[in-house]
Amino acid sequence: MGTLIGFRGLFLVGAVTMALGLGALLGTIFHLQGSTRTFAQRADMAQRQALLLTRIDARAAQLALTRSSAARVELGDAVRAYLTSIADEEALMDGDEPDRHYQAQEHANAQRLVRLLMARPDDLTNIRVMIRHIAARENEEAELATAQARQAQTHAWRTILIILCLLLILPLWASLFLWRHLIRPLDALARASRSIACEAFRKPLPSSRLSEMQHLISQFDNMAQAVEEKVVARTGALQQLNQQLADTDQRRRLFLSKVSHELRTPVTVMRGEAEVALRMNGDAPSLRDALRQILDSNHFLERRLNDLLTLARAEDGALPIRHDPVDLAQLARQVGQSASGFANASGVRLELEALDRPMLAIGDADRLRQAMLALVDNGVKFSPPGGTIRLERSCANGQVGVLIKDEGPGVAEGELDRIFDPYVQGRAGRSLGGTGLGLSLARWIAQAHDGVISACNRNEGEGLCVSLRLPARV
Repeated sequence: MGTLIGFRGLFLVGAVTMALGLGALLGTIFHLQGSTRTFAQRADMAQRQALLLTRIDARAAQLALTRSSAARVELGDAVRAYLTSIADEEALMDGDEPDRHYQAQEHANAQRLVRLLMARPDDLTNIRVMIRHIAARENEEAELATAQARQAQTHAWRTILIILCLLLILPLWASLFLWRHLIRPLDALARASRSIACEAFRKPLPSSRLSEMQHLISQFDNMAQAVEEKVVARTGALQQLNQQLADTDQRRRLFLSKVSHELRTPVTVMRGEAEVALRMNGDAPSLRDALRQILDSNHFLERRLNDLLTLARAEDGALPIRHDPVDLAQLARQVGQSASGFANASGVRLELEALDRPMLAIGDADRLRQAMLALVDNGVKFSPPGGTIRLERSCANGQVGVLIKDEGPGVAEGELDRIFDPYVQGRAGRSLGGTGLGLSLARWIAQAHDGVISACNRNEGEGLCVSLRLPARV
């Protein structure tokens, strides 16, 4: 793109050009008038001089015939008038070299004629030859002045026509310039605005030689690019949110399917045990076993319902966390006692190791107990009958916590990072059922206490180890 021109600069250049054109037009007209007048005066002066020479010729002839003093006086008057006309003609000359040379010759001829008249007034033949010679030159001068006048008029009118054409071309050029660099870009801006409003493809805008218009185009391009980037970003965010909603909806449907399956099991057990107990006729030991099974199933069902309620309130940000002094070792012992019935019913032993000494931390005892129960339930589910779950003490690097070790199949290495996500289960978990919420709930509770929860496989085929650690109370 060439050099930019501003509106004010364009108007100033146009006004100056128009003023110069009009000035040149007026100057040419005035020059035409002056040149025409000068050449006309020179032609008139040459004709007048030719008449004066004729008069001198007549007075010279009269003087030769009459020899009177009156004829001599009249001849003198005619000569003086001729010499005066030569002086007047010199004032009309432009002063260039040809005119000065011509006037010098004319003045010399006039002086020779005067000397001839004074010296030999009776030599009428030579006098007339000289007068005719000078008169012929005056006639030639008159014709030349007339031709120069016509030529000057021709050149002047040609110049006037050229100036008029230029003055007519200037508005036409200005109109074309403004159409190309103002009207057309403004129309393109209007179309681009409609395209943006309709979210359609926007064509590139044409450039402009007007600085203000080019600045407007640049600002519009920047605005359009920013709008398009924001639209793309927000479209991507909406697509991401839609995908998240779709994933959440899919997880919730999966959750409802799994939770209905998992809750159905203890409900079925309780109903079956109750039906068996109703058929018994006073067999106290069998009744106690049935009630124990019903109670264990009720505890399991209660824990699952508590997990669901806690996780739902946590996702909504409505779950408060207390910050009281707690003993994690005491909580681990309570968890072992609470989960022993469910573990025994599954044929799994619970063992507590090195939990006799306090492990002090700050937190919510109920939530921490709930997290430990979720981890123990997860271990019971994956441990084979006859297996063992160990709750061990963990103290290191300013943190205290418990290790829950089971003897299940472990977790595939590629799935270890995702087992704490809601509704996510490994292959082994999917084969055994469940909702995939226990580990997610435990992670949320640990993070709410500024703690850390992690999992790793034990030696091959020896199960999974989950670590729950909190900052130690100072």
